[in-house]
Amino acid sequence: MSTASALAGGSAVGSHHLLEAMLQAENSMAAKVLRELGVDPAAVAAKIDELDPETTTDANPEETAARQMELRLVGEEVHLILRDPGTVTLAKKVTELSDGPIRGAGPVAGLFVPLWRSVNQLLGQFQHVLEPEAEEAGGSAAGKVAKAVRSVLAPRLRG
Repeated sequence: MSTASALAGGSAVGSHHLLEAMLQAENSMAAKVLRELGVDPAAVAAKIDELDPETTTDANPEETAARQMELRLVGEEVHLILRDPGTVTLAKKVTELSDGPIRGAGPVAGLFVPLWRSVNQLLGQFQHVLEPEAEEAGGSAAGKVAKAVRSVLAPRLRG
């Protein structure tokens, strides 16, 4: 369950998180059965990414919105792109009311601090997935969870 929770990244654990966690659990009965039946973990991951969770009971508004997000490095700027209709509509209204972009200057700066913290925490988590730390190589439960999460997420972040 800890691997599935880590794969969910803070949102609700869905059946797709459980399926991937089962496939990643070294020497588990579920992983052995699925592999002996010819189930390829990479193919399962690709299919999960391809399918729309909104058509399943696993759908939740937060994950649906998150699946449309993107972080880009453009020169010396980090661009956070949000595409979900609710956020876009709200941003249009705020931009219209403020007569242009809102900057983190003056008294507004404090409102930007939680966003700044969240983005930096997210980037740190991505770095952690892509650059494994040496102490996780051991056989600890946390190390096994980290290894499973890394094996599932790292190829997707690079793709």
